[in-house]
Amino acid sequence: MLIVKTNLLKHPKTKPHKVHGGVKQTNCTTFYDISKLPSEDIDDHTLTMAQLITNVFENGNTQMGYSAASDIGDCRGYTCGYIGFTTGTNDAYAVVEQYGHRKHKNPFEPYLDELKKLSSYEFNDPRRADTSKLDGFASLWTETACTDPSFVQTQLDVGHAMYMKPALKYAASVDVKSNLGKALFYDTIVQHGWQYVEPLINLPRILEITGPREKDESEKSFLTRFLTTRRQLVCCYPGKVWNDSSDRMSDLQNLVDDWEKNKDLTDPVHLVKFDVTVTGKESISFDKAGCKKASKRHRYRPFTHLPSADDLPIPQCPDTL
Repeated sequence: MLIVKTNLLKHPKTKPHKVHGGVKQTNCTTFYDISKLPSEDIDDHTLTMAQLITNVFENGNTQMGYSAASDIGDCRGYTCGYIGFTTGTNDAYAVVEQYGHRKHKNPFEPYLDELKKLSSYEFNDPRRADTSKLDGFASLWTETACTDPSFVQTQLDVGHAMYMKPALKYAASVDVKSNLGKALFYDTIVQHGWQYVEPLINLPRILEITGPREKDESEKSFLTRFLTTRRQLVCCYPGKVWNDSSDRMSDLQNLVDDWEKNKDLTDPVHLVKFDVTVTGKESISFDKAGCKKASKRHRYRPFTHLPSADDLPIPQCPDTL
């Protein structure tokens, strides 16, 4: 998940504002309580389309970035994998911990104590950015993503639990039922989160500012208002990183504008600003581009298939995974 530096990080003693509906968890972020929100399903093709569309926005292409791992200087430590799991926001810890449940010997075992320690700090604590005791972690992440299909499936399973499932609940809460709408909410939650990490931009706040779905309002109209709010928040946010991502909302709006063609996501979609077409037939089993870049010493072979998915619960804290 792409998250940028905020003023809270510059002032470690500053406490976040109280959150309406927030549930404070031990050693975790403040999560909005979504237990009473309705649920929605998503079919396999739409799931793949949503993941690929967001991957274009995150990585510039349809090559799923499972092997990516680096410190991008956003005060979140290492940013890793296809969603951008970070060592400073608990979710990278959730991935490697869950991976350990599936492996007889977890290669990330030496890092678990440090990752847990980083996750114990408050979210406005700059110590979360510390990678000094994670030497070798990034290269191990890349190596494992390029050699073990189980690690790729773990990323997908954790990503589904942490981001797709909450996105579907929020979509259902405002009666968004189209496949395009589900993909749009997923992209929003990947970029901005649903936890109270970034108080100025997150999915619940975008929905709050957009306002409720009006009586007899079409889904197309509501999604247009939602995207307008999201783009305004991004464009007006202090700093540069969010501002530069407004093309993301422009591409999504283009899809919404051609509603009848795109609402079911059964046909290929072209993302104009990125000049990439997503068909849904692309392989998401292997990070060909990332592993090729990392293959100076090794020759990685693409996986022919991934293990069966595990249906993980929506987490309250990473330890529940």
